[in-house]
Amino acid sequence: MQRVGKILPSLFGNYGIEDAVLLKFLRKSWNDIFTPPVSEHSFPKELKNGTLFVTVNSHLWLTQLKLLKDEFLKQLRSYGVKDIEFRFGRIYRNQKEKIEKENAMSLSSEQQEWLKDIMKNIKDSEIRIITESLIKKYLLFTMHIGRR
Repeated sequence: MQRVGKILPSLFGNYGIEDAVLLKFLRKSWNDIFTPPVSEHSFPKELKNGTLFVTVNSHLWLTQLKLLKDEFLKQLRSYGVKDIEFRFGRIYRNQKEKIEKENAMSLSSEQQEWLKDIMKNIKDSEIRIITESLIKKYLLFTMHIGRR
C-alpha cells in the first residue's frame, strides 16, 4: 500500500490543482520554513509550474533576497519548488482572517455537482474526504481571488 503523501500529488496533478495545494501549504508553513526577519518581509504569492513568486515588502529586502535566491531554493526544493522570483509588493498580515472568510464562502450548485462527479470515482473513503476538502478549499480560494 502506498502512502497518501505519494498518491495525493499525482491525484492533484490529474485535476490541475497541485500548485494550488502546494501554495496553500507553503503559505501556512512560511513562518516555520523561514524565520524572522525573512518571514516578516516575504510571503509566497503564487506558484506556477514549479516557480514560486514571492512578494517582498521593501526594496532593501527585495535586493537582499535576490542575492540569497540559491539559499531560498535549497530550503524550498523539498517542497517541489524549482525556481523562485522575488517581486516588490504589499504583504497582508491578516492571512488567517482571509482564510477564515474563504472557508465561510460556499460553492455554487454547479461546483458542488462537479465535485460530486469527481468524488464518485474515488473508492477509498479517507482519500475521498481529504481530496474533497482540498478541492473545496481550492475552489473557494479561486473564488476569493476572483473577487479582488
